[in-house]
Amino acid sequence: MKKFCLFLLPCMVAALALSAQDTSAVSADAPAVAVTDTSSAASAGEQPGVKVLKGEEIDKYRRSSLYTVLIRHSNAKYGNTIDSVFMMMQTPDKFNNHDLEIKSFESSARKARKVRNEVRGTEKDPNISDIERFIAETGAANGMVAKWFDRDPVTGAFDIDLVMERGYYDASYADIEEAEANIRGRAMLADAGFDLIGKTFMLVNDITFLDRGETSSKVGAGLKVGLSLIGQALSLAKDDESYEVIGDASGTLAGAVANEFAGYRVNIISYLYRLDWDNAMLDKFLADYWFDSSAPDAVKRAAFDASELFTLSYVGCTMTSAANISSKSFSARPLHEQFLRVCTRALDKAIVELQREYDEFKVNVPIYSVNGDGTVDVKIGLKEGVNSRSVYEVLMKDISSGVAEYRRVGLLRAVPGRIWDNRFGAMDEARMLEQERAAADSTADNAAGQPEDDVVEEGNAFLSATTFQIMSGANEIVPGLLIREMKIDREKQ
Repeated sequence: MKKFCLFLLPCMVAALALSAQDTSAVSADAPAVAVTDTSSAASAGEQPGVKVLKGEEIDKYRRSSLYTVLIRHSNAKYGNTIDSVFMMMQTPDKFNNHDLEIKSFESSARKARKVRNEVRGTEKDPNISDIERFIAETGAANGMVAKWFDRDPVTGAFDIDLVMERGYYDASYADIEEAEANIRGRAMLADAGFDLIGKTFMLVNDITFLDRGETSSKVGAGLKVGLSLIGQALSLAKDDESYEVIGDASGTLAGAVANEFAGYRVNIISYLYRLDWDNAMLDKFLADYWFDSSAPDAVKRAAFDASELFTLSYVGCTMTSAANISSKSFSARPLHEQFLRVCTRALDKAIVELQREYDEFKVNVPIYSVNGDGTVDVKIGLKEGVNSRSVYEVLMKDISSGVAEYRRVGLLRAVPGRIWDNRFGAMDEARMLEQERAAADSTADNAAGQPEDDVVEEGNAFLSATTFQIMSGANEIVPGLLIREMKIDREKQ
């Protein structure tokens, strides 16, 4: 049977070899990147000696892909509110959006169950059985593979445009020809982006609101009005008028009601799954299921539809929370804004915890600039769990052996006082606090009464990146190399 793998033209191979030798402008997981040396261009607004990525290159690094799903509790308190807000939440920007059409499913439990910690993530966890049923009934694994190859829903034809786009590789299907499946061939497949398919995850989230004892009647009234606001916002975002029927649009939200809502907390239990993918599966996919629009194949189309080759493996779970603690001004904002912020921050925290527990889920981000004072800037911050105690390794890609490998070339630590607060809504809050301080001519009372487990290391929303001190490897660290959190201080953050 004919076997396919990626075959690159000789000039492409030569270009790869040259870029591998030039370590002055390569990232650990991306093609060569453009670097601007501002040592002689202080007039451009940069400090002398600073090397930075060009603006158009900063987002060109190879991300893992993420499909987020919600476990609905429609009969639970505020369950429909959570569902509505979840549909508004954006995929975290350090991941490629790999969402499928179905974004939520109903829990089999009539009400949220209390599950002992030792049961979470086991076959006795009711959420696990619900998730496994969802995966089987929706064909989630097949759907995730189909999305990677941009499967046409009508004809069943595939293409590799998304693979190449996410791999930042300039090739087309015209470059894919029959070739020996040798080590170099495999390395080139990875270079093109096919290795990223194995870094595709599904994150299933069980989100609930907790009442901290404030006046429930007032909060309930506010939520009823807030639902209509969420519906209106969703209608605009989704261009779908059906969302506008949510809730009662009979009034506007009073600041007093919003302040009551500030006492609520969101709990989130997140379950992480990985799409199973290896070279053997790629070979079988290309041989048994692949066809493009130029050569329709009803047999292969039916074979893919019936295939049980593709599966999802459970990685692990975590439980965390976030509270609606904010400035007085933000507390007067529409409820849908407050819901969106607290749920987004809870999800971000869950992702950080999972990355700290499971290396395969960790994100790599590029160094934006190398400064003349022994520091580097990276566009991550509190949202990614950055703190001044964690250590980050700097990785460089090495293909000298014929297979892509990564070697550590340095270590970084965040500089206290220079950590970016990039959490959802942080800039808006920071501006409100400045206005409150100016009006009161004193420090705004936004942190008073804040629960201890919501205290985070202080960050600055007016920064555009976090500054890291180079602990080792200064001579090899250049813009575009990727960093990954390595050593975690597990003290309360």
